Amino acid sequence: MMADSGARGSAAQMKQLAGMRGLIAKPSGEIIESPITSNFKEGLTALEYFNSTHGARKGLADTALKTANSGYLTRRLCDVAQDLTITQIKCDKPGHLKLSEIIEGGNVIVSLSERALGRVTADDVKNPINGDLIIKKNI
Repeated sequence: MMADSGARGSAAQMKQLAGMRGLIAKPSGEIIESPITSNFKEGLTALEYFNSTHGARKGLADTALKTANSGYLTRRLCDVAQDLTITQIKCDKPGHLKLSEIIEGGNVIVSLSERALGRVTADDVKNPINGDLIIKKNI
């Protein structure tokens, strides 16, 4: 009833509790040749217990390595950015930005549509050739 409700346990865990654990994978992903024929109710032998703990040890080691890698990346980013100072905002009016595509070496790095996505216009946008209104301000 507990497994069916989803509150605790699953059908696979109930099988391991009353039946047998079965085949277990090594940390490398290969299957261990000898299946674990005991269950948790009757108890595992020392060898079966050791074989079944591969996954837990691998999970703890992976977590420790991932934490170390992300911490190292954060430290490097902080070291690089510590001397960075923003001194001026490129704008024509206070609170307004003049958007254009970003081009480096003749290649478009960021298109105008990508830069404009999620922004609103500060003034009416008119066609420079004939003066027709393209977009009203604040839209």
